[in-house]
Amino acid sequence: MAQLSEDELREAAAEAGISPQELRHALVERDGGALERPESAAVSVLGPPDRGMSAVHSEGRVKLPPKDAVSAVRKSIERQTGSSGHNQGSDEADIVDEESRLTYRIRGQDDGGGGSLVRVDVDPSAGKGYAALTGTAIGGISLSMFTLGLLFSATMLAGAGVAMAAVGGFMLFRTLAKLGSATRSAKAIASHALMEADDAAARQPKALQSGE
Repeated sequence: MAQLSEDELREAAAEAGISPQELRHALVERDGGALERPESAAVSVLGPPDRGMSAVHSEGRVKLPPKDAVSAVRKSIERQTGSSGHNQGSDEADIVDEESRLTYRIRGQDDGGGGSLVRVDVDPSAGKGYAALTGTAIGGISLSMFTLGLLFSATMLAGAGVAMAAVGGFMLFRTLAKLGSATRSAKAIASHALMEADDAAARQPKALQSGE
């Protein structure tokens, strides 16, 4: 998404007959990427999480203290995915999406300016583990069938083993493709959550933004 100034964003939204916020949402969903605001860091400051792995991530500033910023982002992701999360300390939270087999890892850090830098990492470990387990099981069964077919000259059994291996390979490919698609969607969800949390924070009284 090309970086737009606030004036350019408002002008483009007016021409399209929608609000600036709706235009931001549409651009994020189109690109499936992180929200780019003028104040957002171009390079990740927080870095990857210590737990799990990170396939993709989104990062942005939220005008709230770290604990409140993480909570706001968490609530948005929970609403979008229909999954519940849990805190990992005061400034971190995890959300496990059982349907997509993805984990959202949210972290917040004081930005030194009265707000927070929040990063959301998407961890596909559960989905990849499921795919590997499924592939191993199908591969083992098909190999056993093929071997038994050769040992006992059972052509049909050997053929069934080959066919099962082919079907298993297709299923594994399909599972990994769905996981990749879900991961890209998760990045857009995370970007939307960061934007939504910051937009909500901007509408709050200054005292609440600073945690007073």
